[in-house]
Amino acid sequence: MIYHFIRFVVGLAVRVRFRLSIKGKENIPTGGVIIAMNHQDNWDSLLVGTNTPGKLYIMAKESLFKNKLLAWVISEMGAFPINREKADIKSLKHSLKLLREGKIFSLFIEGSRSKTGEMQEPKKGVGFIVAKSGAPVVPTYIYGTTNKKWFGEAGVIFGKPLSFGEETDYEKISNRIAEEITKLRVEHINK
Repeated sequence: MIYHFIRFVVGLAVRVRFRLSIKGKENIPTGGVIIAMNHQDNWDSLLVGTNTPGKLYIMAKESLFKNKLLAWVISEMGAFPINREKADIKSLKHSLKLLREGKIFSLFIEGSRSKTGEMQEPKKGVGFIVAKSGAPVVPTYIYGTTNKKWFGEAGVIFGKPLSFGEETDYEKISNRIAEEITKLRVEHINK
C-alpha cells in the first residue's frame, strides 16, 4: 500500500517536471528481468521506476541512505544500498536473489552518472549479474533528464530483451548491453 502511494506521488512529480515519452514497455518480459540503463541524472531511476509493470528494484549508492527520510522513501521504491568503493558481495547476492524471485531488477551499466551524456565504459559487474542469474536483459535508454527547463522533453525507451545463454565473459556481456543502449540512443536522435 505504501509503495503504491509513493509510486503514485513520484510518478506525478515526474509528469509535472517533464513532458514524458515512454516506449517499448511491451518489451519487458514477466518474471525475473534486468533493466540495464544509461545514467545521466538523479531523475533517471524515477522515470524508469514509475513506468515498469511492477516494482523496480535498484542498487543505489550508500550515501543516499544517510538521510532517514530519503532512505525510507527510496527503500519503499525498491532501492537498496551498494558500496561502490569495493566489490559489494552482499548487494550482488541480493540482486541475484531478487531475480530468482521473479522481480524486476535494474542497474546503471556505467555505475555512475555520465557528465557528458555519452556512454561511459560499462561495469563488468553487470556482466557478472547477467551471467550468474541467466535473466533476460532489457537495454534501456533514458534521455532528457539533464534538461533544467521545466516541462522539457524526457523519456525512456525499453529495447528488445537480450539473452546471453551460457556466455560467461562478463566484459563481453556488459559491452554488448552498452552497444544496444547506444543503438537506442542513435535511433532516438535520428528519428
